[in-house]
Amino acid sequence: MQDEAFTSLYRKYANFVYSIALSYMKNPADAEDVTADVFVRLLETDISFPDETHARAWLATVVRNRCKNLLRHWLRRKREAEEVMEQIPVSDRAADVQQVMQALLALPEKYRLPLLLFAVEGYSVRETADILHLNDSTVRTRIARAREMIRKETGVDNA
Repeated sequence: MQDEAFTSLYRKYANFVYSIALSYMKNPADAEDVTADVFVRLLETDISFPDETHARAWLATVVRNRCKNLLRHWLRRKREAEEVMEQIPVSDRAADVQQVMQALLALPEKYRLPLLLFAVEGYSVRETADILHLNDSTVRTRIARAREMIRKETGVDNA
């Protein structure tokens, strides 16, 4: 990959990759390591993307796979959750937003990642389904269930 293209992708998607990694790892240091691993892999790979949608999808898939591989390791199974809210790049730090983000991070993975990709990162249902290798209807159902869980947990209706 050319240096210019890599630098552009890094600047544009580093927070995106970090957010996904943090949602899995629940530890800022581990999320930073995963983010670095993903971009090193991008740098080492001779890949070019036809558009930004493909680049985001590739990065989301690689970060998800890297996190899952790391979490399978037996030492990581006993990791302790750290306070991660200040680490997620969210522009509005209102109390409701923090409360919703905390509830989002507490969701089981099968609900957390579809909602994160759809509501936080702005992917469409179709794009989210492609990234997660799920049916569109499964993604819509998981997003609806995740939102309902967050509403019950927080009492905030804008989840």
